[in-house]
Amino acid sequence: MPDLPVVDVNLFVHDGAATVGAAIESVLAQTWPALRLTLIDDGSTDATAAVLAGYADRPGIRTIRLRHNGGAVAAFQRGFWLGDADFVMPKSADDLIAPDFVASCMAVLTAHPACAMCHAGGLIFTGADEIRAAYPPEHRLAAIGPDAPARARHVMARYTSSPSFWGVYRRAATERLSPIRYRAGWDHVVLAELALWGEIRHVPDLLYWRRDGGRPVLTLARAATAQGRVGLPLDDTLAEARWRTPLITTAWAHLEMLAAVPLPHPVRLGLMEDAAAIFRARWLGLLRAEAAGLDAWLPARLAALESCSPLEARFHASALAEAIAAAGALVPEVDLTMHALELAARAGAPRRAAA
Repeated sequence: MPDLPVVDVNLFVHDGAATVGAAIESVLAQTWPALRLTLIDDGSTDATAAVLAGYADRPGIRTIRLRHNGGAVAAFQRGFWLGDADFVMPKSADDLIAPDFVASCMAVLTAHPACAMCHAGGLIFTGADEIRAAYPPEHRLAAIGPDAPARARHVMARYTSSPSFWGVYRRAATERLSPIRYRAGWDHVVLAELALWGEIRHVPDLLYWRRDGGRPVLTLARAATAQGRVGLPLDDTLAEARWRTPLITTAWAHLEMLAAVPLPHPVRLGLMEDAAAIFRARWLGLLRAEAAGLDAWLPARLAALESCSPLEARFHASALAEAIAAAGALVPEVDLTMHALELAARAGAPRRAAA
């Protein structure tokens, strides 16, 4: 019998002492024997290190302790990069996987060489180990076939919940991905780009078990900022503003990614136009509400520029301009033109004064 392909499972944890042991045991219980497990302590301050130490001497397991918490985006990036096996599986420290999760995903990946990732159906369980609900079948991705733009459009139109994200990935595809940027909806962007480099398939069985479901969108958006990941305030003049419009930011982040993928200009531009239309079709009411909220918030922020130093004013103005540009492009019916003009005038005033 030929050797089975190895899967690098990279499990990252920050202050997860209460749940990481169960997550590790769910990996060790896998029926797929060719696994290498790396446990990454992302600067935990609770008893996580002690839990991980209990596994350090087991064959096939290594532990890495980081001195500082880098946040979810950096942790997931490490989850892609660590190891050298042909297949890699980033793993959270709270969710669980059924014993045949890896074997089921690998059966699909080995049967379909063009497949870049395979995931499974998912369910939600509580801390009391009670099943709350199953994710609906339409959350599962089936971005298949030779048409790469069509695969990306499928992901943009369908991706909704994290069980479709936490799968087994083919490293040859993940190595083609752009570095993950600190943006709301970064997981959406990763999967849409991945679909350009290979198929995304699933197994229908409920093999991914998510603890307590997801967190509010705005909470995730705050955590996915460069300032938020290190605990800095997001309401001052040095913070980005796009977290306030998380769905607009998610859609715009797709356009940013698509503008830089190594494809011909007409293909990139066509995909960007498609992305804007897809997210408007999916979320139009919510996008309009976010743009209206931005419209109401901007006057106070623009007035605050008067009391800023020239450098501070320029920096804050650039953050506001990014938020206005994204909202204006995706929800043009909420007219932010006057804010953009006032922003240019106010941001220019300190420059003229400094001259």
